[in-house]
Amino acid sequence: MVKKCIIIGLGGHARNSWLQAVNKHPDWKLIGVVDTNTELLENVPKITAGLRDGPLSEDQGYMSIEDCIQYGQKPDMAIVATPIYNHHVLVNDCMENGINVICEKNMASTINQGRQMLQLAIDHPELCTAVGNQYRFFKINWTAHKYLQGPDNQIGKLAFVRVHESFNWGGIREGWRRWLQDLNLEDQAVHFIDLIRYISGMDIVQVKADVFIPNFSKWQGSSTTLAHFAIAKPEDYQHRRKWVWVEYYSDWQRRGEPDFLYEFSGDRGRFVTDPKFGGLHVWQYKDREGTTWEEDFYPMDHDVRGLGKGYDGQMVILEQMSKGIDSKGKVQPDTCFREAFKSFAVTMACLESSRTGRSVWVPDYWKDMGL
Repeated sequence: MVKKCIIIGLGGHARNSWLQAVNKHPDWKLIGVVDTNTELLENVPKITAGLRDGPLSEDQGYMSIEDCIQYGQKPDMAIVATPIYNHHVLVNDCMENGINVICEKNMASTINQGRQMLQLAIDHPELCTAVGNQYRFFKINWTAHKYLQGPDNQIGKLAFVRVHESFNWGGIREGWRRWLQDLNLEDQAVHFIDLIRYISGMDIVQVKADVFIPNFSKWQGSSTTLAHFAIAKPEDYQHRRKWVWVEYYSDWQRRGEPDFLYEFSGDRGRFVTDPKFGGLHVWQYKDREGTTWEEDFYPMDHDVRGLGKGYDGQMVILEQMSKGIDSKGKVQPDTCFREAFKSFAVTMACLESSRTGRSVWVPDYWKDMGL
């Protein structure tokens, strides 16, 4: 049965991304949008002209969730695609009205806001939640996860990870983002942090970070993070000898050639993700010391999460939300609040570490939340 959906916040990301994904997925029908921008609401028919069931009417644009429920229809799901600093309030409004919710990343602006959202998910197990960490469902990242966690793994026991996501995105300082104090880390960096967790199958437990504005920059918000992470499985949180170490560099003001690197090294080899290469570039060591090796190729797996539908990215989240709602919350999406909180918490730990000059023990953020 087709489920009803609304989008809250009709900004560029909602129009160019979520609106298109909802329109493509056969389980979902858009029945309204919520925004406080009256000019956008007046143009709802034009903005939604490409919907498969025809455009929404001007009457299907609302100023609040309550107006949507009172004057329109109660949706099965809401997609919160507003600026980060009001996510926690809008998620609360949705869930207190019995509405399943997808919230755009980053979860929240502060650790306490994120904890409030996590508590809502704990208090409402009948509802499904998800965060827009769709990068883990891109085919190359799913392939890396499947390779490292499955029987095809040829690199052995994971020991070291390097992640670089640095490029020049000066235009990002537009709209609501220009008010963020730590632009890169508060907004997009959670995608890359989530990939470290997803591909490795481990949690980030310790953070040492510096977050800063490069000395040549005229920005008034930080664009760059240099960090060392320790990652571990839950049973190894307290066993430092079993930790895996991560070098992390993320930058929105890089000069020159962009620097993109996802490298995972084990005792028997290493690999890097390479979308242009069409899969994983693998080095298999031929001796115990790793002084000789041969190169190999592991092809892209196009069946993300084994769904058999060719979906990736946001389409996977929509598929999992649909199945989760059918189960009345018993089966939660992979990026549910309980899972996504652990990636969000790392962004907050980076800020805390940079401001205090100390390492941060990340599980302290959730140790009393039952995770």
